Parts: sequence; structure tokens; C-alpha cells
Amino acid sequence: MIARRRPRLITQLLVGQTVLIVTAGATLIGTALFVAPSIFNKHLREAGIDTSSAKKHITEAFTGSFGLSLAIAMLTSLIVAGIMAWYLMQRIAEPIESLAIFAESLSSGDSSQNVAIESSTPEIDRLSVALIGMSTELSKIQSDQARMLRDLAHELRTPIATIGAMVDGIEDGLVKGDAHSWNTIRDQLSRLNRLSHDVRDVSHSYDQSLSNLKAPVKPNEIGNSAIAAWKARFEKKGVLLELITSGDAPLIHADPLRIGQVLSNLLENALRHTPKSGQVELSIGSVDGQVIFAVRDNGDGISASQLALIFDRLYRGDSARQSGDTGSGLGLTIARSIAESHSGTLTASSRGRDLGSTFTLIIPA
Repeated sequence: MIARRRPRLITQLLVGQTVLIVTAGATLIGTALFVAPSIFNKHLREAGIDTSSAKKHITEAFTGSFGLSLAIAMLTSLIVAGIMAWYLMQRIAEPIESLAIFAESLSSGDSSQNVAIESSTPEIDRLSVALIGMSTELSKIQSDQARMLRDLAHELRTPIATIGAMVDGIEDGLVKGDAHSWNTIRDQLSRLNRLSHDVRDVSHSYDQSLSNLKAPVKPNEIGNSAIAAWKARFEKKGVLLELITSGDAPLIHADPLRIGQVLSNLLENALRHTPKSGQVELSIGSVDGQVIFAVRDNGDGISASQLALIFDRLYRGDSARQSGDTGSGLGLTIARSIAESHSGTLTASSRGRDLGSTFTLIIPA
């Protein structure tokens, strides 16, 4: 069945406006022709004009001139109204048609198009602003996805190449198949496994489907669990780890596992970038109805140019690359998404390279 092609919006508006004008004009003329003669005859009687011939002549003259005047007035009003209607319809229809074309380009994935619309209605202005916002967001998403795929390919290349080289070396007898070789392969497989889990979590955070099982929970308990989980690894590296609390912080409505995941990520990040004999502290406090978790270290620090980038997907700072850091570059991205899913924030600050850094997680009490 072939769908009947509907007329354009401007055509429908003009047809509707024309019907409205003609109907109003016909009603006006019909009413005037019905009412005016009786009123006119009444005035003739009051004026003392009683002869039938005189009344007939005067009535015909009035009716003819009145009808001609109405016809001219009707034609003039139709022309003027038609011009005004065309102008107004253009002002409404053209922006809508431009927005429709713009929306079609967005639906096809093309966010490179731009639209500049001058509108006389706030509703069309709001629609225009909304579509432009969608275009900007779509462009950013496409750019992020392209960069993420490039960076992901780069991150996968190193462990895959290392495993391949180790397997080939063992197979060719150039590398001994001892514990060190197998541990190297296991480390690279762990790196791939961690990367796959991080990619899954960051994709969930991208579509806001990270699971959160929220309940009232004590912040100090989450902090104690995080310290207990990481204390041994800090001691092994020779880095001092401390928990600082200022009394009992108020309860937060949160998923303790997810908040623990954020603190774990921040502590792991601090451990990587703090040298032996360094110090890391996790502090928990509350200010103005907000619970504040802060992880401070006196390690590598972060340059001002990198502070704005460290939460980007797969971004790894200079110190991470130089130290051979095996992190995926997704941990901080996931941590910020978890914070935002709890109506909170995660920010970073640093006085500069080699001056340590502070990551602050704020959750409403």
C-alpha cells in the first residue's frame, strides 16, 4: 500500500488560513446584507420618505453601493491577509523545515552539520537549542569513541605482543619456560583481563547502567575496609598508609561496594605514583551535609596541563608511561562515573610534578 503524500506544512497552514479568511469574509458580507437593508428602511421611514418609487430607488442605490464596497473591501482584505499570512507562515515553516533537515542529519549519525535559525517564537528557539545541544553531544561522543578505540588498540598491543614474543621464544628454545617466563605471561594476561573488565565498566558508565545497590552506610566502615584491603601491598612497597577520621561521619545513601571500588582505585593510583618511604593518607570527614573522602600522597604529583585530562578514558599521564605502569587508564573514568551516580563528585588537585596529589570524593550525607 502506497502512503498518500501529504502537503507541506506551509501549504497546510496557508490553506487553513485562506479557508478561515474566506469563511470570516462570507459571514461578514452575509450578515451585513441581511441586517443593513432593514436598518436602512427604518431610517427612510423616520425621514418621512414614504413614496414607493423613491424608497425603491434609494434602496437599490444603497444596496448596490454597499455590496460593491463590501466586495472591494473583501478583495482587499484577502490580498492583505494573504500577504501577511504568507510572511507569517514562512517565519514558522522555514525554521521547522531547517530543523527537520538538521534532525535527519543527526539521525544518520552526521553531527558535522550546523544550523543557524532566526525564529520569532520561543518554542522554535527551544527546539533549535535542544537540537544544537544534541549535535554537540553526538559530536563529542563520536570523537570520544574514535579516540577510545585508538587508545584501546594501543593498550592491547603491548600485552599481546609480549605474550606472543614469550610464546615464540619458548617454542623456539630462545627463552626458558621457567617460572619467570610463565609469571610474565600471567602478568600480561592479568593486564588484558583487567582491561576487559575496565572497558565493560566504562561502557556501562557511558550508558549510565552501572549497578548500584544503595543503602544507608557508615563512611568510616567503607574507609576501614579499603585500608584493610590495601595495607599489605603498601607495606610491601614501603609506603606508609594512614586512615584519618574526625569522629563518626554521617550516614550516606550509597552502594558500599561501588564507593569501596572508588577508594580502592584511588589508593592503587596513589601506591603506583608514590615512591618507597612515601606516605599516603585517606581522610574522612563531613562539611555542610556532605561526606568528604580525600586520598593524599606525596608522590609524583600531576602537572597543571594533565589535571584536566586524567579523568578522560584511557588517558595515562607521563609518569605512568615512564614508569611502565600497567594500569588501563580507565580507573579514574569509572571512579568519577560511580561518584556521579551517587550524586557526588570526584576531583583532583596537585601543586605540580613531584609535589604529590589529592583526590577528593564528595557524597551527600
